[in-house]
Amino acid sequence: MENVITNTFKIGSSNDEQTMNVIRRQGPISRVEIAKMTGLTPPTVTNITTKLLDLGLIVEDSIGESSGGRRPLLLKINNLLATVIIIYVRSEQMIGYVIDPEFQIQWEDHRSIKGKKPEDVLEIMMDIIIACQNMAKIPVLAVGVVVRGPVRIRDGVAVFIPNIGWKNAPLKDIIEERIGLPAFIENDVKALSNGEYYYGSVKEANSMILLKVSHGIGGGIIFNGALYRGVNDSAGEVGHTTIDVAGPICSCGNYGCLESLASENALVDMVVKAIKEGQESLIYDLVDGNLANVTPETIYQAADAKDELAIRMLGKVARYLGIGIANFVNIFNPEIVIIGGGIVRGRQYIEDIVRQIVKDRSFESCSSVLEISFLTTTTENTLKGAADIVFAEITESIWLGQR
Repeated sequence: MENVITNTFKIGSSNDEQTMNVIRRQGPISRVEIAKMTGLTPPTVTNITTKLLDLGLIVEDSIGESSGGRRPLLLKINNLLATVIIIYVRSEQMIGYVIDPEFQIQWEDHRSIKGKKPEDVLEIMMDIIIACQNMAKIPVLAVGVVVRGPVRIRDGVAVFIPNIGWKNAPLKDIIEERIGLPAFIENDVKALSNGEYYYGSVKEANSMILLKVSHGIGGGIIFNGALYRGVNDSAGEVGHTTIDVAGPICSCGNYGCLESLASENALVDMVVKAIKEGQESLIYDLVDGNLANVTPETIYQAADAKDELAIRMLGKVARYLGIGIANFVNIFNPEIVIIGGGIVRGRQYIEDIVRQIVKDRSFESCSSVLEISFLTTTTENTLKGAADIVFAEITESIWLGQR
């Protein structure tokens, strides 16, 4: 393994990197397909793949189907080459994963962070990374950390993670200093968007917007086949676009943001307010009269039981969500909008409304070619997206001699 990593410093062109990433993401894949996807000439692809094979970075996997001539040899990444550690920081739990280049989880470590102080959560993270290192059977080359909230990617700083209390936490510097491995910090919705684009159901699309609608609302934007981050890594803060200037105050301090009107927190607030104003609902009985215990799941449960208030408030949230999506469609004109997160639990009550509002409020030239889909699971592609980002970074900075 040491020889493989040392030898990789002999290759370093952007064509090498591009070819390596195509094989990693699309393999098993033929040389002909690689040439089509990269735009490189077949002889160039042959030269590069021969070099990558000699270095042990890729392997011959199987024989593909013939399209008229000789059946092609399919290439894939060498999954014994290296692993990465992905730390997924959730609301009440932190999970560490050891993941290989084919996204197989080799080891995982779950720990509770509920009620922990910010400094204690950091120590738990360090403990998990060390435990993952110790359990990894293949060398670990880097660490990726997935967090909720804005991130300064270049600096590796978690700007604000409200459930933990981290503000401007220099996670990259801390991990690299204490652990000694390159570290990359990523927002969870951007990781999910990256994973869904490359490994989900939208591989053929060139542009995509993903909205994760849970307690808050986050977004990821794919342009020209790549994650769009903006000048200061802040692109995708769709939850803080203004929908109603006279609307309720948002957690960011502004009024009438999409998040304050169409998130699951907004849904709970609307329901509780309506019950306090005297509207009858099964929800009141489900929480034994303690409205502080109303959750999104309570509302979905009531809606399934045909509760009028629950269904009506889900419809109200859907209208605001549709307005927000219509704005994004008019601005970005994407091929696909994907809605994920907890709100998908109420899909049957919001989908038709969202689709109609988007159709009514966006330009026909934009909406006529638009596909809207709902994402039922997020964890798997969040991990794949995060690992993909880390593997792409170390392909550039370590494997291909750019560091």
